[in-house]
Amino acid sequence: MELVPWSDEHREHMLRWATDPRMVKYVADGKPWTPEYVTERHEQALRHWEEHGFGLHLVVEDGAVVGLAQLVRRGPGEAEIGYWIDPDHWGRGLATRIALELRDRALALEPRVFAGHDAENIASGRVLEKAGFVYATSKYMWGKLQHGYSSGEGMIEQGVLRYSAFTTDPSGGNPAGVVLDATGLSDEEMLVIAAKVGYSETAFVLPRGERNFHVRYFSPKAEVPFCGHATIATSVALAERIGDGPLTFHTRAGEITIETADGTASLTSVPTSTTEASPELVEAALEALGYKEIGDGPVHVGFGGARHLLVPLKDRAQLADLDYDFTALRDLMLANDLTTVHLFWRESRELVHARDPFPVGGVVEDAATGAAAAAFGGYLRDLEGPQRFVISQGEDMGRPSRLEVDATREDRRVTVTGAAVVIP
Repeated sequence: MELVPWSDEHREHMLRWATDPRMVKYVADGKPWTPEYVTERHEQALRHWEEHGFGLHLVVEDGAVVGLAQLVRRGPGEAEIGYWIDPDHWGRGLATRIALELRDRALALEPRVFAGHDAENIASGRVLEKAGFVYATSKYMWGKLQHGYSSGEGMIEQGVLRYSAFTTDPSGGNPAGVVLDATGLSDEEMLVIAAKVGYSETAFVLPRGERNFHVRYFSPKAEVPFCGHATIATSVALAERIGDGPLTFHTRAGEITIETADGTASLTSVPTSTTEASPELVEAALEALGYKEIGDGPVHVGFGGARHLLVPLKDRAQLADLDYDFTALRDLMLANDLTTVHLFWRESRELVHARDPFPVGGVVEDAATGAAAAAFGGYLRDLEGPQRFVISQGEDMGRPSRLEVDATREDRRVTVTGAAVVIP
């Protein structure tokens, strides 16, 4: 395979492909591919080569012209690539080879490479992943949803960052997506990005002032008012860039204050509250969870930025054997505005084991749930008085997490502390 620099005689190939609706659909900027527009693109390509020494290429294999390949500078420190394969040559691995070749050439120019594709063209996303790209963002352009991917050094600064919270090990904790500057993203685009990332939540940050941010949280299915583990992840990501110290997040649940230091963050929740769950809610929840009996202690609905059903279990084995009716529990939670069900067993006053089913977010279970930890801290404080303890969560998922809970404040706020680490 050869990438041939664009030249005057190549216009005929672009003109021929411009009549193919698949070319018009996937290689476009909103303009119809008329002969005049083809000429405009052709002349742009020639000028780009003359001015920069790189740009649009004709792809040739075994003497046959099989497609187009493009390399341009996107901005400071970043190049962008794109390609088009003649439909007669689809399914032969050409796209992956072209993407790899373009990526390598782009990285020789800039430390970071960006590539995008039409959201309907799912195969292109798989090609970019094979070529070492990682999903970064989504945006509506020219009336169509486009997915963007990054590769190379510095890619962590662009689009979606990936952190695991309440752990120092990337293979543990609860993964969260973090978008450090969501300026200009619509609600629909944020939801698309969260669904594409696939974690239980992704946080979207909108700067408001010095160390002061508006933060929104999206699961793959919907926006949620607050998310503890994504707050820890976002706080550590920000601290790595602007330095340790206090942060203030303005969320749908209220104002959250955070202290950051040495790769950890301590979030102080909105004022917590708990109320005893109705017998009807408890009965329906236990049926969906498959429990005939549970541990001692009342079942409450707790609030620490979001509503959680707090259910004591009788022993560690019952917690380990979690196997619930996803649809039934999801529907019950939606009907009662519950974010998770916080199942817990207390090994001692200082150590609690927990699991949090999260079907309303489109995932079976959370590996670490900071908002539920805050609500649970308020629950124990109301029942037993001020206390500090550790929640061990995620063990049965193979993603152990450690959440340190301080429920000693007089203003009913609870502080939850944890580490966070970049997922490579």
